[in-house]
Amino acid sequence: MSLIESALSDEHREFRDRAATFASEVVEPNAEDIERTDEFPRDVVEKAGDRELLGILLPEEYGGEGSDFLSYCLAVEQIAQASGAVAETIQGHTFAALPIANFGSEEQKERYLEPMARGEMTGAMLLTEPGAGSSPSELVTVADADDDGYLLNGEKSFGTNAGVADVHLVVARRRPAPEDSHGVSVFLMPGIDEREGFTFDRTEFMGMRGHVTGDSTLDDVRVDESALLGDVGHGFRIAMGTIDMARTGLGAIGTGLATAAFDDAIDYAGDREQGGQPVGEYQAVQVLVAEMDAQLDGARHLVYDSAKAIADGNGDTRKSSKAKYVASDAAEFVTRNAMQVHGGKGYSKDLPLERYYRDAKILSIIGGTTEIQKTTAASEALNL
Repeated sequence: MSLIESALSDEHREFRDRAATFASEVVEPNAEDIERTDEFPRDVVEKAGDRELLGILLPEEYGGEGSDFLSYCLAVEQIAQASGAVAETIQGHTFAALPIANFGSEEQKERYLEPMARGEMTGAMLLTEPGAGSSPSELVTVADADDDGYLLNGEKSFGTNAGVADVHLVVARRRPAPEDSHGVSVFLMPGIDEREGFTFDRTEFMGMRGHVTGDSTLDDVRVDESALLGDVGHGFRIAMGTIDMARTGLGAIGTGLATAAFDDAIDYAGDREQGGQPVGEYQAVQVLVAEMDAQLDGARHLVYDSAKAIADGNGDTRKSSKAKYVASDAAEFVTRNAMQVHGGKGYSKDLPLERYYRDAKILSIIGGTTEIQKTTAASEALNL
């Protein structure tokens, strides 16, 4: 038994096995259709809710499972083995639901959390802006307060599930702002069909097809006073409060993609003969397999170590940054070299390897680039 396996509780294994069954029975049969159509996989997300995989981190009293972050990472890793796009869709949904669970009023929790856990509502976080990234000091989206609530105006970039979500968490600068605050706050905005002035232009990616993101424009979008999530001025803390979890979750998606590619490469190397012997008997292939195996194991240990620390209440930015960038690098390396082991066939669309490779690439960019993660990890190590 590996060190990782021995550290898992029965509850952890139950969530992992539940997610593996969901991945094989629901996600995998639909993965190629999602890739071909590039449509938001709403029915698959709803079935994830039916299998109790969307509320792993949400409180039981609001329809969730009340489990820990290691359970979540084990589950999302299994789902990513079948589809990176579905795993990233669930990731975006999860980290829109958590701020509501952590900072919402009783009315907000009752209104949103149970439908989100069941998959009846999908969530999205709108933080990044075209000219500001996610810096709170530079955000220009505003929420002007009046007697009827707030008028939202501004532009947002990216945001997983943006435009297709049923509830969007919009980070905006409240005006007027309190004297002791920049006013950056979070507002709960309904879906695009429920509010005039909300328009969305989807961005097409080279990979993660079916994962929806793009540019959101808010032009006098009206929300009522109850839309404010938490306190005025706490928006950036709310939005970034789960950053270590989000980075580690992306690492879990990376190890899932890498695992799928590695397993395919191993199977092919054992079955495919070239020059009268299995491909796996050639030393050049063995070197690639050893390197892929080592990188994948190293990444998985870092992801699980970070997830366990978060589950124990000892979340560590250094751990999460290392987990994110090492797993992102491993996902690219393993998916690329799994294609290499397959030769020309690996580059064809007859196999899912090229999909794994395209899906893996985005992981080194979203959630903070690999370069940012390395700088963050170094700064933490050096106490800078």
